[in-house]
Amino acid sequence: MHESILKQLKEAGFEEKEAEIYLAVLELGKATVSDISRKSGIKRTTIYEYLDKLTSESLLYKTIRKKRIFYAAENPDKLVKILEKRKRKISSILPQLKEIYAVSRHHPQIRFYEGIEGLRTIYDEMTKTSHTIYGAFSAEKYFAIFNNEDNEKFFQNIRESGGKIKDLIENSSTGKKHAKREFYTGIGTPKILPKDFELSVDLMVAGNKVAMLSLVNLVGVIIENPEIADLQRNFVKFMRRNI
Repeated sequence: MHESILKQLKEAGFEEKEAEIYLAVLELGKATVSDISRKSGIKRTTIYEYLDKLTSESLLYKTIRKKRIFYAAENPDKLVKILEKRKRKISSILPQLKEIYAVSRHHPQIRFYEGIEGLRTIYDEMTKTSHTIYGAFSAEKYFAIFNNEDNEKFFQNIRESGGKIKDLIENSSTGKKHAKREFYTGIGTPKILPKDFELSVDLMVAGNKVAMLSLVNLVGVIIENPEIADLQRNFVKFMRRNI
């Protein structure tokens, strides 16, 4: 029973130790810090911190008997009043919070990765999408690092997620061979770039995410921003229309 009450108090916003101390005092009726410590199993020094908070919120009150300090619990109905007070406080600042959210959601979120495993993490995330992936890459440089097994996994991610892929592939014998492989069947329409168009960075755009991976330096980045994603996606679309 106590575990269930503790869980619900934590869900209502109480810290774990705060909830344990409150329940201990509630059960004991009136108790010294030593009593509370024995009942809850929490150190005395920690208990003092939470007693101040609980008394300031009028959940507990302090009384002195024969020069000894005792703590007792107020009526649990106070809990409802405290939660209502917290709700009112949050409601009062909700407009400002929404303004901050509206601004921050347009700030690009950028994550950096290094090494082969870092690049593999990027490919894995970007291919687990239900969006159409617009990409541009060098198959020659890609297969110098990753093998067919890796490639099969990434394409399987796309299939299982219900996505599509529209690649621009650097003009090379490896690129031409890759464009004809069964990986793309049913989910992709690759196109070969002009011969003078060389790529050392792999570009992938899916939804609001843009990934750029240096297949030479083995570093990569994922940028989450709708405007940046739209720009890069339109670049790939334009190139595909004009090849």
